Amino acid sequence: MDRIQILPDSVKKKIAAGEVVEGPFSVVKELVENSIDAGATEIEVEVFESGLKKLVVRDNGAGIHRDDVALALMEHATSKIRDIADIERIGSFGFRGEALPSIAEISRITMYTRTQGEETGARLAYREGSLEMSDYAGPVGTSIIVENLFYNTPARKKFMKSRAVEMRNIRSVFLRMTIGHPGIRFALLSEGRQAIRLERTSTIGERMEQVYGADAFKRLTEVRLSDISVSIEGFLSEPGFLKSTRSMQQLYVNRRPVEYRYLGFLLSRAYEGIASHGRHPVAVLFLNIDPALIDVNIHPAKREIKFFDQKYIDSLIIALCGKALGERPHEIARDALRPAPSLPSEGIARDGSLPFEAVETKPPQSATAALDLPLAAVGPDASPRTNETEARLVSDADAPYMGSSGRADVRVLGTVFETYILCEEGDSLCIIDFHAAHERFIYDELMKKDAGFESQALVFPRVIELSMEDFGAITDSAAFLAEIGFDMDEFSENAVIIRSVPVLAAAFDIDAFFADLAESLRTGGEGDVGMRERVARRMACHSARRAGDALSGGEMELVVRKAFSGEYELRCPHGRPFVYRLGRSDMERMFKRS
Repeated sequence: MDRIQILPDSVKKKIAAGEVVEGPFSVVKELVENSIDAGATEIEVEVFESGLKKLVVRDNGAGIHRDDVALALMEHATSKIRDIADIERIGSFGFRGEALPSIAEISRITMYTRTQGEETGARLAYREGSLEMSDYAGPVGTSIIVENLFYNTPARKKFMKSRAVEMRNIRSVFLRMTIGHPGIRFALLSEGRQAIRLERTSTIGERMEQVYGADAFKRLTEVRLSDISVSIEGFLSEPGFLKSTRSMQQLYVNRRPVEYRYLGFLLSRAYEGIASHGRHPVAVLFLNIDPALIDVNIHPAKREIKFFDQKYIDSLIIALCGKALGERPHEIARDALRPAPSLPSEGIARDGSLPFEAVETKPPQSATAALDLPLAAVGPDASPRTNETEARLVSDADAPYMGSSGRADVRVLGTVFETYILCEEGDSLCIIDFHAAHERFIYDELMKKDAGFESQALVFPRVIELSMEDFGAITDSAAFLAEIGFDMDEFSENAVIIRSVPVLAAAFDIDAFFADLAESLRTGGEGDVGMRERVARRMACHSARRAGDALSGGEMELVVRKAFSGEYELRCPHGRPFVYRLGRSDMERMFKRS
């Protein structure tokens, strides 16, 4: 066994840098935070090759005195605190003096800065431990250029995501920081092209409208609560405005965006009975609290936070939800904060039931969106198929259902709750979720190697407004979307114009589809899933018959025939089962007959 030894300083510095700088987005976060601390009213970020080649942050803040410039790149050199007592009352974003030295250790960094009282500022270039300083006569403020990130840590660079993913990470971090500072003008450029520009606003609400879009902002309710040492305000979604991920659930503590792992759990409790499994409310909350009552020094990147009275903070969040939902805050707080042994895992309900993904209820679709027509619209011919057997109505409840295998032991009984088909199969009662089943049938057709996506021109081109994050995710994927039949162009900074769509998409809500797809692309919540599969999942979900749609007897029969054909996995593309069997023996035990 090797003996214990002290690591060389060069290794220690790179390890420390790796804890602070996870990727280009970390550099953006740290440098923009420094600009905010410097009192900047204008901040511009420019990236090349998603920040790996070059990243520039410019501001018009206070600047750094030329006598202090060299100190800025030394470990634990900071202007934010003076002694250990100051850590108890952190009012700035940075305070440890780690960010700039960490960035400099794994890149080539150049800094230009000048303060208001200086005629001449300083230029500093740091290259592999060597400092070079010269005069700088530019404007007041600071510009920092970071080049060749991770050039000397190839292992870290190897594990960087694709440029598109890294750019989405930068965009996400950048936008999150802009929300808490409406009085600052922000701009993000990529490869010399403006990606985001946010003018100053008077309120956080106006800034959120810029970031999320006017349509989404209209569906948020503004709420606030205050106490002696704590106040909380923010925006919560109305009951019908829900998302498939928790990516739009954000907590700011003293304007610092933090990752509070209990937030999603608290919101789920508050919206219990309103948000079905798999759907989550939007929440952007701002907690203002005495810095002495929190600890932000528990994570190298300062993403996490510890409250000295967590239960009280949780009760305030729940009470705020109660106000948004029109309920009495104290009652909803009491119910939502009932003891729970542990946080529920993703995809499993607290009562131990199987995962369930809510679907939007819509009125019955027209005949062009009948159960089997979306399948017919896939492929080069794209002409509707008709089949007398599939179109036949079940007029006699006692008539057996005859599957393709010639089985006579299955008969359709009807539907319940306008969601589930009931049928008898031998000694079992089968319950089929027809929306999930239809998703599977369409998805499998779309995933066939020879499946085509015939395009259909829209009579009137459609302008779709997206959040700035969603806009970036969609435009990054524009080439693939064009391949499958979406003819679109950028219309504005957060909107696209659609001129044609795949034939299959003509029957569903294109706005909802793009919002759903964008959320999947920017969050990466489906793991290593290809673009075609992501798109197919969402096209299947949005084109399938919905819970609440009335089904004819023939349509029920078609679902059952396909479900029992043995050709399909009995799960929807998201993994949710769509067939449940209850055996005769189970029912006899239920009624104590055995």
